[in-house]
Amino acid sequence: MRASVLALVLSAVVALVGCGSDSASTGGSGGAAGAAGVGGSGGSGGSSGFQELYDQGLTKYVGEFSPANDPEPVDGVKTYQFAVPDDPSAEPRGPLCLRGGEYTVDTREGASDELVIFLQGGGACWEDFCSAVEETNSLTAGGILDPDLEGNPLADWDVVYLPYCDGALFAGDVDRVLPNSVLGEGEPGESMGYQRGLQNLTASLDVAVAEFPNPSRIVLTGVSGGAFGTITAMPLVRYYYPDTEVLLFNDSGVGIAKEGNPDFVNITLLEGWNASLLIPASCPDCTSNGHITRLIEWELAADDNFTMSALSFSADAVISTFFLMIPPADFTVSLLAETGRTTTMFEDRYKRFIPVGAAHTTLLRATSGGDVGGLEIGSLETEIDGVNVLEWFTAMVDGTEAWDDLVDSSLVE
Repeated sequence: MRASVLALVLSAVVALVGCGSDSASTGGSGGAAGAAGVGGSGGSGGSSGFQELYDQGLTKYVGEFSPANDPEPVDGVKTYQFAVPDDPSAEPRGPLCLRGGEYTVDTREGASDELVIFLQGGGACWEDFCSAVEETNSLTAGGILDPDLEGNPLADWDVVYLPYCDGALFAGDVDRVLPNSVLGEGEPGESMGYQRGLQNLTASLDVAVAEFPNPSRIVLTGVSGGAFGTITAMPLVRYYYPDTEVLLFNDSGVGIAKEGNPDFVNITLLEGWNASLLIPASCPDCTSNGHITRLIEWELAADDNFTMSALSFSADAVISTFFLMIPPADFTVSLLAETGRTTTMFEDRYKRFIPVGAAHTTLLRATSGGDVGGLEIGSLETEIDGVNVLEWFTAMVDGTEAWDDLVDSSLVE
């Protein structure tokens, strides 16, 4: 029963992505992509604030993998492909999807000199559980990625779109046998899994810096699993763009996990994914309470040239019930407490948008109305106190006072 419900949930997310708007070689030297000036000294915090993570190995794949093609744009979108080797286990272990399929990354050039880096979502897998998208999808014009959406503050920005297919929140670096995904077409059982999110992320950022080397600003954003991915991706983005202001907009992956159970994050996820290097050794408290919200605080303290928006429905059913397997009420308590602490510490640089409800994500859907595949999805029209997500997002981009900390009044004591 649980597997069928999970399949419904993730299939709905994939359907939302796929419908768009609601109306060569691997292991190369990197070439231009790898050589573009990365890892500078940083300013106002900058890359130097994350040097500990670079020393731990976060940047080990920078410049290591070149696309197999030199794409021409189709309808304005270039799709870079990373070839699948004959032996996926052979070194160097390059970008791959969960079951050994090809990884791709899309770019779209806009009219401005500003850049959107968008991380897609699509589930997660660990040692005894798997419900995740296993193949890439393409950049489509939906929600905040629609250049024709009225009032879209990112309409003319350049876009780098990272599809999600590693089942490890863009963080993994391990090949291991995993349960078959409940989203897959195969039989129940196990098969080899390639959780190479760090390779996929790094190769995508190599493409980003080659295509768009000098943006004046960056919006780093993502939904669901991709939103979780933005948290650990932020220091790597900073490595590539050491002096560029970054606006991080996290939609439905704000770092809440299992209160009082750090083993879930530290062992089940990070150790299982071979991703412990993403947590600074000097910050044992970054995960000690069972969440990764304290890692966000560490990042904000290390780099004062980025701001963050944290959006989550108060009882997000996809995160709480289906993946964390905790009562929604417990999720709500942790969500309010953890994000409340962070906004108190960084009140000018970290703001929340927490509406009441069990829905999941908003950015890829322009208008509200009806479920998607049986799953309740928010939209850019989702409101708190008369302010909708699109208006709040715009306020962050424009730097106006309307970018305020918004929590539904029914949640505030």
